[in-house]
Amino acid sequence: MKTVILFLTTIALLISCGTTEVETINATANTTFSLEGMTCETGCAKRIEQKISRMEGVKSCEVNFKNKLATVVYDDKKVEANRFVELVEDMNDGQYKAENINTEKLSSSDSDNSSSNENETGSILSAPSFELPNIMEYLRNII
Repeated sequence: MKTVILFLTTIALLISCGTTEVETINATANTTFSLEGMTCETGCAKRIEQKISRMEGVKSCEVNFKNKLATVVYDDKKVEANRFVELVEDMNDGQYKAENINTEKLSSSDSDNSSSNENETGSILSAPSFELPNIMEYLRNII
């Protein structure tokens, strides 16, 4: 009986530790809108940010509590901007209101993480490395 339980546990661990594919999102649009009704940064703003970030097709979402502004970068072929507004306004029994919705298309160079700043020198900064001593080598030399 112990062997069967051990076998099943091993199989379950192998299956659960499988690799998952990460979806790459091609950001083609950027939508910003103002948010009314937020009362705190950690509760309201972060919750809205997390809800929108989990939507299919959304690459990133940032909610600025101080400016009452949300910015969403997403693939407009997978999700429409009005879905963000619907999601936000349905949260907390209609507590939040989205206004001044502005959507702009991104060019392919805008959606990449690379930048084309003229002031960049192209050099890579590196810090001095620290290496732990090889304890086994020390023990071998002692013996």
